[in-house]
Amino acid sequence: MPKIEVDISQDLNERLMNYVVRSRGSLYVQRSDVIVEAIKEYLERNERKVRRANG
Repeated sequence: MPKIEVDISQDLNERLMNYVVRSRGSLYVQRSDVIVEAIKEYLERNERKVRRANG
């Protein structure tokens, strides 16, 4: 599976960790799973917009 390496701000990292803990629990902190889901959701919402805009 391809990997993507990114640098994020400290604020965004803290928000991500808080979200992971609240959504998955503190014992199951898999940021990569949450990030993959967020990317999928983002693409699903925005790909439709692009398709409609480009006809």
